[in-house]
Amino acid sequence: MNTDPNILPDEHVHLVRGCPCYREFGEEKVCLNSDSVFPINAISVDPSFFVKLVSKDQLGAFQSNNKNMCYLLMLLDRNEGFCYCVSQNQRISINKKDVKVSEIDSALQFVTSTEKSRDGVLCSDCLYRYLRTLGESSVDFLTDSEREEIIATYVRELATNLAVQLSNYETSEGVSDFNDHLWKYLREINRSRSHWASMILNLKKTEAEDELVELIEAYSTLARLESVFIFQVLSLDDPDNETDPLSSLRFMVGTSEKVISVSNSIRELTNRLMELNALPDKIQEMLSKHSEARKATEYKFSNLVSALHKIDARTT
Repeated sequence: MNTDPNILPDEHVHLVRGCPCYREFGEEKVCLNSDSVFPINAISVDPSFFVKLVSKDQLGAFQSNNKNMCYLLMLLDRNEGFCYCVSQNQRISINKKDVKVSEIDSALQFVTSTEKSRDGVLCSDCLYRYLRTLGESSVDFLTDSEREEIIATYVRELATNLAVQLSNYETSEGVSDFNDHLWKYLREINRSRSHWASMILNLKKTEAEDELVELIEAYSTLARLESVFIFQVLSLDDPDNETDPLSSLRFMVGTSEKVISVSNSIRELTNRLMELNALPDKIQEMLSKHSEARKATEYKFSNLVSALHKIDARTT
């Protein structure tokens, strides 16, 4: 899928295949819109399916009912001057700044001239890097190379330490051994995700309480976010990784804050179900085994957020 503008009947409105907020981390796909870290399911949708979309005011009619769905499609409203996510009917924002049509126009010229062989997913990554380095969203960002190197070191150390704790890494035979251990841990997380997915399916088949399904889905999301974080740690020493230190910093802050938010939701849902006596004994017993691990994970990510915020405060 190439990232190219597709002009619709109204000359003031364009659709662009690809989005600067779409990122891939291993098999995980996330949206970074509004500086969040939101797991998504992405599909490639040809703009020809949206020929009747000629104004941002019509986005509601094309919005997906699934909050995790991504069409990898942007609407460029040239009257207003801002960009919108077609699948979620949201204005696109990076580094607390709304992305302007003029920035995407400039980015497209750069991307199409330097990334001709890339598909839409990779070009989305190119758009993001362009906006973070040359767009208006780069204002107030650290540019001194020496300070960036210091930030990169801090982020790597903090993230690696958390990965060591999460994966119960005990030996110290070198980077290769540690990476092998993390890949093994990722496979364990994926097995647990399969378990949660199967459990969710069975609950839905038996028409279980919505809040009970929501609780198990929250546990599944927690596992998914942890796998995103571990993969990001593995990417830090990847020679092909072109993510700048500040992007890594803010991504890890976003992931950690999302972990804390989901963990809070798990606590609230569990308490509510217990009060209503709506938590089956078998499920309650099973979740109790995960409860302590979840609390420990939440505590560790809370510490990481605190440390990363201190670094972030020194970069703006």
